Amino acid sequence: MKKNYFSELETLLDNSSAPYSGFNVASVVVCKDGRVFKGVNVESAAYPTTICAERNAIFTAVAEGISKGDIQEVHIGARNADKQLVTAQPCGSCRQVIAEQSLNDCIVYSYQSETEYSENTIATLLPFAFLGEEL
Repeated sequence: MKKNYFSELETLLDNSSAPYSGFNVASVVVCKDGRVFKGVNVESAAYPTTICAERNAIFTAVAEGISKGDIQEVHIGARNADKQLVTAQPCGSCRQVIAEQSLNDCIVYSYQSETEYSENTIATLLPFAFLGEEL
């Protein structure tokens, strides 16, 4: 990890929109060229239209012109309905998008505090990833 993004994530959590679950999530995506993209979860009353923080950040990165394989790190911060910081791993949909957009080669950092965080490769979090080469 080149930089610890805990303080940025903690600030971003206030921008999250989680009126139904109260579970706020923020994400910072770091690309190999140093570009940084941020995202938060945004819930909708029509639950399937909700967007997770990780995909929000990655989709913004794609809209800004990154290519598959450019993503190097994904940082995640989360806060529960009681406003306590908790460690959260990406959901299955986010794992799929992270794997595809990083070409299955990035590190996912999930923070509980500035000094407490887990570090996993996306390949560990999503073994046997479907990357689309089979299409």
